[in-house]
Amino acid sequence: MAAHFIVYAARSSAKHFFEGLSDPSFFANINKILDDGYYERYEDPRGRVFAFENLKDFLASSNGLGVDDWVAFMKALKAQDEGTEAKALFWRMVGIDPGLDPLVGQMLTLESPQFAQAGDNQHTLKDGGDNVTTRANDTAKGNSAAYLVARLKKAGRDDLLIDIGPGKRFKSARAAAIEAGIIIPFPSLQLKDPAPTAKKLFDKQGREWCLQLLEELSELALED
Repeated sequence: MAAHFIVYAARSSAKHFFEGLSDPSFFANINKILDDGYYERYEDPRGRVFAFENLKDFLASSNGLGVDDWVAFMKALKAQDEGTEAKALFWRMVGIDPGLDPLVGQMLTLESPQFAQAGDNQHTLKDGGDNVTTRANDTAKGNSAAYLVARLKKAGRDDLLIDIGPGKRFKSARAAAIEAGIIIPFPSLQLKDPAPTAKKLFDKQGREWCLQLLEELSELALED
């Protein structure tokens, strides 16, 4: 079966995904899409190429699965019992794109509540066909909090991720990243008198770091 028919069939089932999850053809089609990489790009009979930045982009795009709420979609898969096709699909999709884990999705929503709908940009291919590239204009992209959430997830620190938020151990993703050692905070100092500044640096960073700083400052001073 041609790629665009497989994508269309999966999209039709995913449109009402709670019912679609019980349809065996849905799992066959979505796994075929993952097997053959159609979530990255596929071509329709008119020669148009639809390309996607990642699996999450494919999920949300009207040219992909067209899922309105990918977090709810992934939660529905995750909620199924181990050993079911739905749960196996969840683990497979998260393995391809860790950002599809609902936990990460909820944190990104918490840090940046509005997500734009995916749109299509048309370009001309060298062979004359249309290249339609879908890019999710995610307002969290480039957001340091969203980046830190992804770093924490990649580091396997789900224990810290679930402890971020109002009334919890960490007030921000940055605080959790500091705890995980992803961020090493640099001491905030008022650069006034050298003696107390040096003492604060020594207390904060330790002997080795201060000796390295001294060496670097000495070299800079000699250059001047």
